Amino acid sequence: MERVRQMRQMLLYVLIPAAGFLSPLLVIPAITARFGSSGWTSMALAQALGGAAAVAGQMGWGVAGPQQVAGLDDAGRLEQYRLSLTSRPLAVVPAAVAVGLGTYFLVDHAPLAAGILAAGTAAQAMTPQWFFVGIGRPLAVLWSESLPKILLAIASAVALRAGAPFITFSLLTCLSVPLMLLAARLILGRASVPTAVDWRLAPGVARSQLVMGSGLLFNVLYIGLPVSIVQLVAPTATPVFAATERLMRMGASILHAVPARLQSWVGSADPNDRDRRVRTAARICASVGLISGIGYAALAPTVSRLVFSGQVDIPYPVAAASGLLLAIICTTMGLGLAMVATGQANLITAATIPAAVIALGAVGPMARWHGPSGAVIAEIAAEATGVAIQWFLLRRYVERRGQHTAGRVTDRSG
Repeated sequence: MERVRQMRQMLLYVLIPAAGFLSPLLVIPAITARFGSSGWTSMALAQALGGAAAVAGQMGWGVAGPQQVAGLDDAGRLEQYRLSLTSRPLAVVPAAVAVGLGTYFLVDHAPLAAGILAAGTAAQAMTPQWFFVGIGRPLAVLWSESLPKILLAIASAVALRAGAPFITFSLLTCLSVPLMLLAARLILGRASVPTAVDWRLAPGVARSQLVMGSGLLFNVLYIGLPVSIVQLVAPTATPVFAATERLMRMGASILHAVPARLQSWVGSADPNDRDRRVRTAARICASVGLISGIGYAALAPTVSRLVFSGQVDIPYPVAAASGLLLAIICTTMGLGLAMVATGQANLITAATIPAAVIALGAVGPMARWHGPSGAVIAEIAAEATGVAIQWFLLRRYVERRGQHTAGRVTDRSG
């Protein structure tokens, strides 16, 4: 019965966030039908840059936060939630302005609308999802995030089909953040509202997250910039690359619910059982990645024809490469969870920086020489580098702890 309950909980953690992450699928057909591949390219660039900025804007709360609050009492959890609300704007506001301006000057179609869309997407770093995942309340994610996103996506799709301008979708995307925070406030009560003390502590909290936040900044580089780089060096490859990148990243966002659920499971474990749970969680993430990667490779060409209204088709070679990339990303998620659980969250930066360097250096030339498949292969090389480095760091941690334990045993026997 316990295993069945765990599986039911896992399904909730996957399916409920999936509803929010899949909401753009309601809008993409309307965009492509109204504005063609040029409209899709503007939307893809805006959401890629904005989504990457949102990752950095979370300042590590989405990485270490769930495990951190899992082991606290209610008062401690709400204190951490309030501090996340006061510290994150210090990164979110400049990030949103930067990607908004960058997108405005980068795209050719509807630059103002694209810039606003990028800024609104970046602002979604303020999501309360990490907190509800950490305290084991997946249904709260449905009410506070998934439902507002779905309703706004439906409203955008209907408005666009009726002839509304592109900027309608951008403005409704910006509206999602206050709706999410208002819903979270109604769920958590008055104790979730930041106090004057929380605002005074915000700069110090932001500084304490600086190392992990800087690592996530490099994450921005190789998650958000590849589409922009391809647009600059091989614009004819952009629609297909952006399509497979968008669908694959949406899949990865949904699958992120798996390690997110496992974070609270690992974080609440007895110290004697934590190592076993860490290993189990890493294996689960790798297995989910393998299955999902195969599924993406098989289905993406058909799905793309439906989602993009026949304007953009993903060829099978591109889909296969993206499927492999998805599998590696899921493996990275599991290793990242293990890094947090073993107290090495700040060392994730050691894997992120080399991966970013490889991605930024290779995506442009590979896209120019081999089109969208080449750009995806460059991303595969970057992610594989990150996996190798995290695996090395975890292996070193296990060996050092084993030597430390053996030394203590020797001291006692002596």
